Amino acid sequence: MWNKPYSFKEGISIVVGLMVTGAMLQMAMGPLDWNLFMWPANIIVLAIFVLILIILHLLRGRCYFFRFMTTGRAAVPAIAGAVVMTLIMGLTRQVGEKSAPLDPLAFTKMLESWPFILIYVWLTAIVGEEAIMQATHLARRNIFTLLSHIGLFIVLACGSLGSADMQRLKMYCEQGKPEWRGLDAWNNVHELPIALELEKFSIDEYPPKLMIIDNSGKPIPYDKPEVMEVDKDGATGRLLGWDIKIERKIDNAMPAPLTKMIGSMPEEMASRIRMDSLGQAINRSGYVATSLPGSECALYIKAQRADCNAKASRGWVTCGSYQFKYQALALDATHQLVMASREPQRYASQVTAYTKDGKVLKAEIEVNKPLTLNGWKIYQLSYNEQMGKWSTLSVFELVSDPWLPVVYIGILFLAIGALGMFFTASGASKKDTNA
Repeated sequence: MWNKPYSFKEGISIVVGLMVTGAMLQMAMGPLDWNLFMWPANIIVLAIFVLILIILHLLRGRCYFFRFMTTGRAAVPAIAGAVVMTLIMGLTRQVGEKSAPLDPLAFTKMLESWPFILIYVWLTAIVGEEAIMQATHLARRNIFTLLSHIGLFIVLACGSLGSADMQRLKMYCEQGKPEWRGLDAWNNVHELPIALELEKFSIDEYPPKLMIIDNSGKPIPYDKPEVMEVDKDGATGRLLGWDIKIERKIDNAMPAPLTKMIGSMPEEMASRIRMDSLGQAINRSGYVATSLPGSECALYIKAQRADCNAKASRGWVTCGSYQFKYQALALDATHQLVMASREPQRYASQVTAYTKDGKVLKAEIEVNKPLTLNGWKIYQLSYNEQMGKWSTLSVFELVSDPWLPVVYIGILFLAIGALGMFFTASGASKKDTNA
């Protein structure tokens, strides 16, 4: 081995050596801190890296190893090593940004693992050397190959070094209060060049679901509870041998006594009320439709055993809210009919966004439909789940990745190069066929 010309054995040895070296670095130094490469350190490192590659290219005539870098015998093992490390990352549960790796080699936080980093640096160097060689021997027939190598180099180099400048922050916005600050993964406060003011939060919920529980509060069957979805007033169905009929459905309801109390109270005081002491009043007065905060769906239900002529059970069933407790219907001595907590189908926030350069923008932000503003993508992340659809708080995730446009350019070069090579190869194949 190591006799010229080098073969795949030498290429594989280099990859294995980098993994072993990375493992030793990992044991000695711990994970790589990418914050060391924040701007302008990342552009300086990139410039030095490109300069080193140019110097290696100029020394190709004097050093056989530098010529070996641009051969398939070096590239194929490097690609295989990168694929193996990527597969390990995909099959291993990765810990969060502020968590330490769970294993000595940091495979549970692969992007900070030295073996992973060294393999990708070696692969990036090979791609860069090949791009420089093709650029210095440019011919019309290999321009698409050159574009592909340049694009891949941009994606590998800028995608990794640029990650140090990416910001991912959480912003907690209360209704009617502009917010300029965000929190990072370590709860450090960052003042932002944009502000958000929550105007209104809304939720579209799935239809109510009824289920039967035992006296311990466990749904039946325990392993896979059976449910009945209520999509309209007057709906009927059968649930575990009980015939269920919805005699009345109020989409937004409150206990009648509570509605009267809250209607005459300040909002701050009303929000503290709970139904612990009004259970008997509910049974006498029932529920009434209202638009007051804290209202929830209420169902008046008739339930009767399907296999006997026993007396039917009638009563209100609700899932409750932050204003009042849930209401269950007793079916017999050991079972109750309850409504599961309503599941959100879609939730969104209507906001007014402000920027320091004077822009004012009204927009709606929902899950998977972010707002893009001044280089930031703003995602709907969460809300006050206790208040549910009446939440006056929205939690947004703000992401800034200034290197992302550069990575997109690299991907564009890759796509153009791949398409160009495909059509060039197709044209050459047709000429050979015609000949």
